[in-house]
Amino acid sequence: MALRGWILFQHELDPSIPEVPEVFRFQQAAAALGIEMNVLQPHRFELVVGAVGDWGIKYQGRAIDKPDFVICRTGAETDYFTLALLRHFERRGVRLVNGPATIETVSDKLHTLQTLNRAGLPIPRTMLGAFPIDVDLVERELGFPVIVKTLKGTRGAGVLKCEDRSQFEDLAGLLESAEAKADFILQRYVRASHGRDVRVLVVGGRVVAAMERRSLTGGFKSNVSLGGVGVAYNPPPDMAELAVQAADVLELDITGIDILFDEDGYRICEANSAPGFQGLERATGLDVPTAILNWVLSTQSVASERTQTPAEHTALADMVFGGRAGLRTLIDRNTEFRSFASAVGLRMLTAGVGCLAQGAFPRPLVDRRSPTGIGLRSLFTGRAKVDLTGTNDRAQERTLLVVLAAAIWAAVLPWLAGVEPSLSGVLSALSLAFPVLFLLTTPAGRLSGRASRRRRSKG
Repeated sequence: MALRGWILFQHELDPSIPEVPEVFRFQQAAAALGIEMNVLQPHRFELVVGAVGDWGIKYQGRAIDKPDFVICRTGAETDYFTLALLRHFERRGVRLVNGPATIETVSDKLHTLQTLNRAGLPIPRTMLGAFPIDVDLVERELGFPVIVKTLKGTRGAGVLKCEDRSQFEDLAGLLESAEAKADFILQRYVRASHGRDVRVLVVGGRVVAAMERRSLTGGFKSNVSLGGVGVAYNPPPDMAELAVQAADVLELDITGIDILFDEDGYRICEANSAPGFQGLERATGLDVPTAILNWVLSTQSVASERTQTPAEHTALADMVFGGRAGLRTLIDRNTEFRSFASAVGLRMLTAGVGCLAQGAFPRPLVDRRSPTGIGLRSLFTGRAKVDLTGTNDRAQERTLLVVLAAAIWAAVLPWLAGVEPSLSGVLSALSLAFPVLFLLTTPAGRLSGRASRRRRSKG
């Protein structure tokens, strides 16, 4: 039976509204994939808590069946009513892309930055605007130029740059004289990223596309919606990892992470729960709705198992240490670093042997309900099934070299340490097996993928 999905969108489907063509693209992609997709407005729902039955939902006065999944495209305009509706869906077992808690976090720019900063991810230095505005404090903490942003905004709206103290004092006076004083934040200006940034699209915990946005007017805003230009961009591994970490910390299934260039690396500017993608599609050629819906299809069958399998970011800890509690117990039992390192290494080796057994033994002989089996299924089926054909071959080659170097060192180490020869041989064989596994595993089979590309280039 075909999957049934909803798109929650707050406006009428008027093509003059910038986001509407993207909603239509989702419907077209869904039809091509055999998914029944309806676009519904949150404020036309009737929600009754405590009604007879478990669903308690009507749409425009009529009963409506529960969907298989809901994609929320309300973004920064998400209001309390929409959040309440999403919470009701969540509690009734409907799969949400994204969930209400993360949408609420991301719709508030300061809350987003606080969450990222707490996780240790780099952000521009930021202050919450307060009345009366202390200009001396702003100059001391942030300096000039300074960026002024409203807490909620999209497509570059509500963002200003004050070049110097005099200009900022004029703006501060205007804000203070307004009857309704707006909530805003102040950010240190990142000079290295003037007029450019990178939008990284993360789907299911994987980077699927990116574009560099550049201003054509010499201004500091690079938004494509404001006349900037987007060009395809292959993010370096550290930038891609930063985007994935941000998506994971914010618990976003689908997100556009905006990253600034800094003198010593990168800084996360913003995250979007309903990222616009028209400019990204033009720049990269990626069919964004199809990529998203393919991920939904590939993971829908295991969505109901989320309560039985650990989340991706805890699966490894559960497999190796028996969860965070097990890791804390290990720390408590080993007060010296050397003994702790040995204990961790022993458990990682044991977990590695268990993983190899899961892949090598016939299925009837494998306990899929063991901690190793559950953890591996969570890692493999949770967020891994995403099209990675656009990944950087050079990055994969660098990773392979690192794996080879680490494997060779791990193979030699037992002999240097004087471990008994038979045990050293076993440890060396296990260590050297990891590069082979790296080459033979997906995406696309690294050996077969490179061979096919060579054949095409020769042809």
